[in-house]
Amino acid sequence: MSNGGGNMAVVVRKLHRAYRMGRSVLRVLRGVSFQVHRGEFVAVVGASGSGKSTLLHQIGLLDRPDKGQIVLDGEEVAAMSAAKRNAVRCRDIGFVFQFYHLLGEFNVLENVMLPAQMSRSTLGWLMRRKSRRREAMELLERLGLSDRIKHRPQELSGGERQRVAIARALINRPKVVLADEPTGNLDSRTGEQIMEVLSEFHRQGQTLLMVTHDAALAGRAERILHLHDGQLKTK
Repeated sequence: MSNGGGNMAVVVRKLHRAYRMGRSVLRVLRGVSFQVHRGEFVAVVGASGSGKSTLLHQIGLLDRPDKGQIVLDGEEVAAMSAAKRNAVRCRDIGFVFQFYHLLGEFNVLENVMLPAQMSRSTLGWLMRRKSRRREAMELLERLGLSDRIKHRPQELSGGERQRVAIARALINRPKVVLADEPTGNLDSRTGEQIMEVLSEFHRQGQTLLMVTHDAALAGRAERILHLHDGQLKTK
């Protein structure tokens, strides 16, 4: 179902999310609303526990909000069925996490190709496997990982693992890449290299939404939103 959106990649309207913890209720998101233009790089900054990761999980369709709307590229997605949400998540959203989440039993190339394989039927994958492999190889070459394609994640440095995760996030040419503390598990020099990689893809037109507690990293974005106790605050 189309829900407008114009030039917006992401529209969040009055998003609420709470979790029951024993007899108490923890209200993590309390009426969050904002928009991200296509091709924009937006950072959400907040202290630990402010709701940053929960917000990203809602937008990335990893969890459902209690109330509110999420519109991706003009389509309301929060109320979709599980099957449709899974399809949209695989096709239109790329994820870069702090802890990489690479599969240890797969090599670098296989990890990168996994979202492309999951987005196709078995027959569709067999028909496009060679072209998607070529695309994965091109991405890995751009990221300086051509000599690592047969290595397992445990054989790579932290920076190399995160570059593999970035390639995996981009393989389906997503409408938006969601980055959750993408440098949080790296030293400052390697973290700066990863931010430069993300910034370069943004300069080429990729929409990025990043959450971080690091104001210096957020300064790489075009726009910064401040999340405090589940609400966006103006500075």
